[in-house]
Amino acid sequence: MSYNTHMSDCLKLMQFNLENFFLYLDNCKSHDLEGMNETHWQDLTHSAEKLKPLKKAQEIAELILRLVPDIVLCCEMGGLESAENFCKLFLKSKYEAHLIEGNSNRGIDVGYLIRKDLKLKTLLISHKDRPINFLYEHEKNSEKKTHYFSRDVAELRIFGNDGQSLKLVLLGVHLKSKLDLDGVDPFGKSRRAAEFKTLLEIYSEVVSESTGKVPIVIGGDFNGIASSLNTETEFKSLYDQTQLIDVLEISSVEPEQRVTQVTFDSLGKAKPIQIDYFFIDQKFKNLVVTEQTKVFRFEEVPGIEKPLPLNIDQRAKMPSDHYPVLLGLKITF
Repeated sequence: MSYNTHMSDCLKLMQFNLENFFLYLDNCKSHDLEGMNETHWQDLTHSAEKLKPLKKAQEIAELILRLVPDIVLCCEMGGLESAENFCKLFLKSKYEAHLIEGNSNRGIDVGYLIRKDLKLKTLLISHKDRPINFLYEHEKNSEKKTHYFSRDVAELRIFGNDGQSLKLVLLGVHLKSKLDLDGVDPFGKSRRAAEFKTLLEIYSEVVSESTGKVPIVIGGDFNGIASSLNTETEFKSLYDQTQLIDVLEISSVEPEQRVTQVTFDSLGKAKPIQIDYFFIDQKFKNLVVTEQTKVFRFEEVPGIEKPLPLNIDQRAKMPSDHYPVLLGLKITF
């Protein structure tokens, strides 16, 4: 079964870090992108942020329009303006942007693109002002009280056709990266651990509010290995305190097929890793449509996958430095 096969009782989700997806088109006089070159494209903004390369934006749009996910959970979206421009200029206005700008100092946000024709009844809640009860060591004797999420936890509540019965909750997240420019938190591990702990607290609160009867999916870029294989320290509580499970594990996807990013060490050696996820409580695992749940590989032509990049130059030619994760859920509205 292909991913875009219509299933009336299957909700198709995509989680995708779009990599610096800025579409600030303040100098755009026309919606016609046909034949436009990259130089002209970059001239369409006065922003200091470089636009997502035109070819890459087009490739991502073509992928979404071909796979037809019902909801796209986006990381590194350049704010609501970028999301709305993407829907209008690249996605033929078939999707609607749902995004509340978060705490990112780079302007990269977590948001959702939702198919308009589904007419889903939704509520988007931001947790950007939620304290994570964390201070760096050098701040503990200062007047500073806490930090907040590096970006946000974007909570999307989806209701039935009656507009009242809660059917599904998505908690979209982009946790602290491994960058440590100030040299105060090696690989960002302590900050990321605090953000993850607070994410699980939010998850627990939503479980309690919904009395455990509503499936809750946590998805996004975790910037670390949160799978049950080689779990990094900051994510151990996922398995100690919850019954959450990686949907790729439910679908018996082989570990080498779960790779969502390829990084490179100082010698240029490729390191394939999984840092992008969808998690769901094990009691809802029967909702997962296994044949529609996988990591999608970019393709040379439809049906023929490109191999994983062997060097940074090859990765730089990809639409994004992350691969999208697909999830099918048996849910009716």
